[in-house]
Amino acid sequence: MKEVTIGLEKDWTDLPKEIHLLKDRNTYRLVSRVCPHSGGLIEFEDGELVCFVHGWSFDKHTGACINISGKQLAEHSVISRNGELIVQINN
Repeated sequence: MKEVTIGLEKDWTDLPKEIHLLKDRNTYRLVSRVCPHSGGLIEFEDGELVCFVHGWSFDKHTGACINISGKQLAEHSVISRNGELIVQINN
């Protein structure tokens, strides 16, 4: 597994960010900005993650699709270690 440090945890207080680092309680996840249905770009607008190609919305904490059960944004785990956020990427 490859690990990539993306910065200090204290610098990621205003979530989600444009790269879609999400937080659900104490769990972070880095999610894809590509819609699993149509390949459209996911945008953060009015407090929601939305694909404007077909109107799918995604939970801003988990990346789960709100419109279609069982669908969600592709994700990578993020851990906090010694105050740094580290993305874990499976090779």
